[in-house]
Amino acid sequence: MSDTTGVEENYKGWLNKKFMFRNYLKVAFRYLVNHKGYAIINVLGLSVGVACCILITLFVKSEWSFDRFHSKTDRIYRAWLEEHYQGQVFTNTVTPIPLGPVLQAHLPEVGSTCRVAALNTLVRYNNNTFNDPVNLVDSSFFYLFDFNLKEGDIKNPFPTVNSLIITEKSAKKYFGNSSPIGKTLEMQLGKDTVLFTITGLLKNPPFESSIQFDMLIPFSNAPHLWSERARTKGWSNVTVETYVLLKDKARAKVANAKIPSIMQPLVADNYKPGEYVVRLQPLTDIHLNNKLPAGNQPISDPKYSYIMAIVGILILLIACINFVTLSIGRSATRALEVGVRKVLGAERQQLIRQFWGEALLLTLIALVIGIGLAVILQKPFNQLANRQLSLHVNAFTILFCFLIAVIIALLAGIYPAFVLSNFKPIQVLKGRLKMNSIGFFRKALIIGQFVASIIMIIGTLTVAKQLNYLRTKDLRFNKEHIVIVPTNLSRKEGNRLAERFKLAIQKNPDVINSTTSLFSMSEYGWMTLGYTDDKNIFRQFSFNAVDADFVNTMGIDMIEGRSFSKTNTADSNYILVNEALVKEYGWKNPIGQRLPGKYEEQVIGVVRDFNFQTLHTPIKPAMMALKPDSIFRRSSDVSFNFPPQPRISVLFGGGNLQNHVEFLRSAWKSVAGDQDFEYRFLDDALNAAYEQEQRLSKIVRYASLLSIFIACMGLFGLATLVVVRRTKEIGIRKVLGANVSGIVGLLSRDFIVLIIIASLIAFPISWWALHKWLQDFAYRINVPWLAFLGAALLALIVALLTVSIQAIKAALKNPVKSLRTE
Repeated sequence: MSDTTGVEENYKGWLNKKFMFRNYLKVAFRYLVNHKGYAIINVLGLSVGVACCILITLFVKSEWSFDRFHSKTDRIYRAWLEEHYQGQVFTNTVTPIPLGPVLQAHLPEVGSTCRVAALNTLVRYNNNTFNDPVNLVDSSFFYLFDFNLKEGDIKNPFPTVNSLIITEKSAKKYFGNSSPIGKTLEMQLGKDTVLFTITGLLKNPPFESSIQFDMLIPFSNAPHLWSERARTKGWSNVTVETYVLLKDKARAKVANAKIPSIMQPLVADNYKPGEYVVRLQPLTDIHLNNKLPAGNQPISDPKYSYIMAIVGILILLIACINFVTLSIGRSATRALEVGVRKVLGAERQQLIRQFWGEALLLTLIALVIGIGLAVILQKPFNQLANRQLSLHVNAFTILFCFLIAVIIALLAGIYPAFVLSNFKPIQVLKGRLKMNSIGFFRKALIIGQFVASIIMIIGTLTVAKQLNYLRTKDLRFNKEHIVIVPTNLSRKEGNRLAERFKLAIQKNPDVINSTTSLFSMSEYGWMTLGYTDDKNIFRQFSFNAVDADFVNTMGIDMIEGRSFSKTNTADSNYILVNEALVKEYGWKNPIGQRLPGKYEEQVIGVVRDFNFQTLHTPIKPAMMALKPDSIFRRSSDVSFNFPPQPRISVLFGGGNLQNHVEFLRSAWKSVAGDQDFEYRFLDDALNAAYEQEQRLSKIVRYASLLSIFIACMGLFGLATLVVVRRTKEIGIRKVLGANVSGIVGLLSRDFIVLIIIASLIAFPISWWALHKWLQDFAYRINVPWLAFLGAALLALIVALLTVSIQAIKAALKNPVKSLRTE
């Protein structure tokens, strides 16, 4: 009998809870329907915040998920090199060719190694020649990395030395929709022309891969490119990336400790103990580690991920603050409801569940709309962020959306629920409710909301000004109306092609001048040469092999001596240097000087310093020569980020650049045959160096607009509530003679004070953050105080306009109707 009674009581309890839940839901829905304006403002603000948060989270997730798709990721490392020489430290993530085999043979912790060498080479197919990237890799490539080989034998990917594996992208380019397996491509490797047969087809590497490639050939083709000494003993010749797979349970710390004893005997002729250090870097650390050189693959600055994450959190937080401030703002109008409910027997826990239920319902509606907005905005955001992001239904998405819903509901619903449920029914029903503490908290939230908005506005204005400074700064050379045409050939062959091309374009009256150089201004970084001078001091300088037209074509100023001459054959024994090199050597009379040490070339001219590198770095000592061979031979250290192949720079006198490009294409075809024509505009190439900053600027700009929009929606709602509460006061003031401007000022005064306080809080935070960001640029603006004043003024004007709409509406209302309002 007792068991049956217990079951009945449990069943009744379950029915009661079910009824109460349905009642909570019904009451919450009814309340939102009856207060559409309040619900719309909250839902719209939250949905925009959710959409922004989802998109930015996808971006940050993409940045932090690089290289994590490999099954052996936690055991894969990249070797990097640190050389100590005469008090200087040189780091490189491109390593000597023999390093991989040596580590595998002598380091017990190493299970396997793989070398990856990236180069651009001429690829021929069906009488067409293209300049395409090709990677040489060891046969262990597919053992270390999980790239998707659609066709081919993953256990034996390169059956012969002439095997070639290409990606879907390259297969589409060369063969259309037909299968590439068994077809051949001809490549120029060094001085040799080699025919390769396609034995594998790869899916394009994921965007979140630090190793990107289009075509892979076996590393056994290295003899075409490097000498035997470079391949076996060239410890000063850094050429390839070396990846290491540690054995199970092997520790990188232990492996790093053993490497010095392995390397020192091999480099003892040139390095003392501790001067040549090889270390291992985790694969997942590569993409966001800008403390090491980029190597063959681009890296990202981790601070931009943090900035994006902060922007996403701020926008979502602003939307949540909107919810809280509006809920607290309505607390006075809902006080009577709370009082009546409590008199009728409602407990505080029931009221908390009721009000939090309303918050959760609003949050879920906003979440659904926000996900829809994120899907709609996905494509433009991808273009803005240069990503391939997509919102898929998977465990991460479900968990993230669940967390978003819970966090928003907690942030936006808990405090109002506790505040409203805590009202004393006697005080409420007698009209003695005190709202001082609530008003203070609401004001604090509004201040926090506008602090975030003002910080983002200041950031937008400052970043835009710095980028404008980078675009408009005088680089001290011509950058307008110049087209760069790479030859994609060795120095000797490229110079021959360049001479034929320059002769072919001379007939065009729009061509002002043209020049050939080993590196153009668009590469942003020339070759770096190093040597030990006669005082045993190690020196480094940037170098470019140019022709006699380079200085005139590029508009570089001579400040002393003369430039090269076309008619003076003796100029092949002379050099031009910049002011930074003269300062480096302390020359008072540089003309006729030689670099102290091995070099014989004399200085015939000094050019004004110009920015041949990005404005992130100061101008370095630089040298130019007509004939570089003897300079190369006397340099003990040679490094470059771009292949040293002749580039042709053509200066036009204006006109339609696209027409000029077509003319250049036609001239190229007449002298280069089937070789693919490539070009780029110099000014576009220079601006591309700041692409990351430009993307950040656009994202922060849109985020600032959204934050102001959401904050103003909240102000609009609050202003509406203030007007409703003070309707009788406004009516009495109008009867006593108050004009419209006086009433608008009365209702706006409190908001003005809050925005001024928010500005004063935002200013020091913004100054600190922007000062840190600007330190990345050698050439930069000062933190602009006008941006601070402009941001505060913009926030103030927008807020005043928002509040004034409701204030003017209330001020124009008939006072008789206002005094009748209950």
